Amino acid sequence: MKRCLYTVTLTLLLCACASEPDVPEAPEQALVLPTPLVRDFSGHWEMDYGRSDNVDQKLRSLYREMQRNAQRMARGDQRARVMSPELVNANFRQVVDMARLADMITDSQVLEIEQSSADIEVKRENNFTLSCIFSDGEPQLVVDELGSEICGWDAHQLVFRILLPDGLDILHRMSMSDDRQRLHVATRVNRRGAAPFTINRFYFRFDPLPEDYECEYTLSRGNVCQTGAR
Repeated sequence: MKRCLYTVTLTLLLCACASEPDVPEAPEQALVLPTPLVRDFSGHWEMDYGRSDNVDQKLRSLYREMQRNAQRMARGDQRARVMSPELVNANFRQVVDMARLADMITDSQVLEIEQSSADIEVKRENNFTLSCIFSDGEPQLVVDELGSEICGWDAHQLVFRILLPDGLDILHRMSMSDDRQRLHVATRVNRRGAAPFTINRFYFRFDPLPEDYECEYTLSRGNVCQTGAR
């Protein structure tokens, strides 16, 4: 599912396609593209599990919040029927589905980003590459039978949006710390009729070992690396 993505304005990126939400249509006329505050995301990045969302913990927190909201709604309107545990659980199952999907599509431990003045590629471990070609003039998007893909800069943030025919809407929003040592990727997964779920992944920059290095994990010394030449 690796296809070229093209620069669009923030308005197009966040626009809800009310009539046909599955495959958005291209704009009827060219849009004036603002000058983006482009950041250089290039480099190698490894996930910081200590700062990244734990999906199970986040789901437990959301479930308690749904219960509290149901109780407040019932207290605020005496005529309202108290939301049954069955209904709360049914709504929560939809959230769980979105959460598991978000967890699966963002579980890449390592990212390798290549960036030039013309394009950017986010190579994700065990996942497809997010690609964007920067284009002057009219914003463009890719539309085919599989859905549509669009991307663009929102100031210093890089945004990728993927819309699939089954109503699945995936939005990746990437930002980098001022010292260029930390990367934040917020991914929102949404589907018609279900509550959206956002998962936050944090990465730190690292320098990869030379290609001729070989590493082996040992119980006594952890990772032991040496050159491949014997």
